[in-house]
Amino acid sequence: MADLVTVASFPDVAEAELAKERLALEGVRAFVLDAQTAGVMPYLTGATGGVRVQVEPRDLARAKEILGA
Repeated sequence: MADLVTVASFPDVAEAELAKERLALEGVRAFVLDAQTAGVMPYLTGATGGVRVQVEPRDLARAKEILGA
């Protein structure tokens, strides 16, 4: 698998998971990063850039379009 790129960041896990599901419905495989940090130490999500949703580079433009980013 290629390196992943961040398509969007969210302040909490729930929003990131919704974005991941929306991408999946459109056939784009996505991954949620930093969810555990947000759950255990939510005060660190600001320092890490929030809960990130990442996709493969080839899917970045389509994922941005789907999420309206």
